[in-house]
Amino acid sequence: MRPAIVITSDDVLEFRQHAIVVVPCTTTKRGWLSEVDVAAFGVAQAHLPTTLSVDRVVEVTGTNIGPVALGQIRELIADLIGL
Repeated sequence: MRPAIVITSDDVLEFRQHAIVVVPCTTTKRGWLSEVDVAAFGVAQAHLPTTLSVDRVVEVTGTNIGPVALGQIRELIADLIGL
């Protein structure tokens, strides 16, 4: 188990999806360009987006990382996949 940030859009989440897209977080900062500092969680690893079943979510903290960090994560993912 590890902390992760849900990056699935609110518009999609409204439809009660069975799967969500997340990026894992770690406290090990490697200095990679694909890392985004997230105060409460360490760094988000934008290079590792993962789809998982909502049934695998153990705990929801309700912590919001804010629009700036979320935007950085989404931009990095878009760059990684060539959008």
